Amino acid sequence: MNAQAKNSDLVQTYRKALAHDALYSAGKAQLLAEYERSSQWKAGLLPQIYVDAQTNWMEADYQAPNGKVQHKKYNRSYGVQLIQPVFRWQNWVQFQQGELQRSQAQIQFQRAEQDLLLRVAKAYFNTLNATDVLVAVQDLRTAEVEQLAKAKKSFELGNVSVIDMHEAQASFDRSTAQLVKARSDLDLAKFTLSQITGDNPGPLNGLRDNITLLPPQPSEFDIWAAAAQQGNLEVQSQKILLDIAGNDVRIRKAEHLPTVDLVISQTMQQNPNLNTKRTDSSSIGLRFNIPLYSGGRLGSATRQALAIQEQTEFEYENARRSAALAARQAWLGVVDGIEQIKALEAAKSSALSVLTSNQIGYKIGLRVGIDVLEARGKLSDIFQELSRARYDTLLAQLQLKASTGALSEADIAEVNDLLSG
Repeated sequence: MNAQAKNSDLVQTYRKALAHDALYSAGKAQLLAEYERSSQWKAGLLPQIYVDAQTNWMEADYQAPNGKVQHKKYNRSYGVQLIQPVFRWQNWVQFQQGELQRSQAQIQFQRAEQDLLLRVAKAYFNTLNATDVLVAVQDLRTAEVEQLAKAKKSFELGNVSVIDMHEAQASFDRSTAQLVKARSDLDLAKFTLSQITGDNPGPLNGLRDNITLLPPQPSEFDIWAAAAQQGNLEVQSQKILLDIAGNDVRIRKAEHLPTVDLVISQTMQQNPNLNTKRTDSSSIGLRFNIPLYSGGRLGSATRQALAIQEQTEFEYENARRSAALAARQAWLGVVDGIEQIKALEAAKSSALSVLTSNQIGYKIGLRVGIDVLEARGKLSDIFQELSRARYDTLLAQLQLKASTGALSEADIAEVNDLLSG
C-alpha cells in the first residue's frame, strides 16, 4: 500500500464524519421530524372524516296483569361524517407557523453541518499539533540523553562539576515527563477524532513548509461584523423564532374568534324488531361556534404569548451582539495569529542560532552544559508554540466564516490545499 493510500487529508476525514458522527445524524433526524410536524399543522385546513358504527341489544321484562312480558330490541347504526373548516383563523395561522418551523429546522440542520465542519477541523488540527509536540519532545529527549551521557563522561574525567551532571539529569527527567504527557495528549486527540469519524486515524497530512497564511478578505472588521449580524446561523434561527412567537400571539388572539365548519353526514340505522327495518338519513349544513367564556384561559394564554414574544426579541438582539463578538474573536484570531506566526518563526531562527552558538561554546569550554540545555529547551518550546499558532490561525479562519453563516465544505477544501500529500 502506498503512502498516499495510507494518509488521510482533511476533506477525507470530513466525509468520513458525515457518515458516522452522531450529532450530525441526530440533526438529520431532527430535520425530518420537524418536516413532519409542519405537515401536521396543514391538517387543520383539510377536511376531517369520521366513521361511526354502533350495535345495541336490549332486553326488558314488564309485569303485566296477565303475567310477565319480556321485550327484546336489537338495532345497528352506521354513520359517516365529513367536517370541512370554512373559517378557523387560528388553523390558518398555525399552517403559517408550520412553514416557519420548517425554515427553522433547515437552519438548525445547517448549524449541525457547520458545527461538524468546525469539530472535524479542530480535532484534525489538534491531532496534527499533538503529533508535532510529540516529535519536538522526542527530539529534545534524544538530545538530553546525549547531553546527560556527555555530562557523566566529563564528570568522570573531572572536566565538569557534579552540578553540571545533576542539571543534565534534571533536564532529562523533565523531558521524560514531557514525553509521557505528549504521548497521552496525542492518544486523546486521536481518540477524539475517531469519535467523530468512526475510524482510528492513521497518518494525517500536515501543513506544508513555508506556507503563507493570508489575512481576512475583506480586511475591514466592520464588514465582517455586519455580515455576522445578518448571516450568522444563530441570528437567523432567533429571527425565525421571533416570527414564530409573533404567530403564537396571533393564534391566541384568533381563539377568541368564531369558527364556521361545513358538516356533511350520512347515517343508516337498522332495527329488525320494528316495522321500519332500515332508516337512511343525510344532512349538510354549517356549524357556527363562538367562544364566550373559558374561565380566563384564552386571555391568560394571549398575555403569555405576548411575554414570550418580548423575551424572544431580547434573545434575538443578544444573538446579534454575540455574533458580532464571535466575528471579532475569530477576526483577531486570524490577524493576530498571522503576526504571532511571523514572530515565532523569527524567534525559532534566533533560538536555533543561540543553540548552535552554545553548542560550539560548550565544545571549546566557553559555555557549560546548562547553557546548552536551556537553549535546546527554548527552541523546543518555540517549535511547539509555532505549531499551535499555525493550527489555531487556520481554525480561526474557519470560525470567521462560520460567524457569518458562510462556512462550507469548500472552505475545508481550501485549507486542505495547504496540506502536504
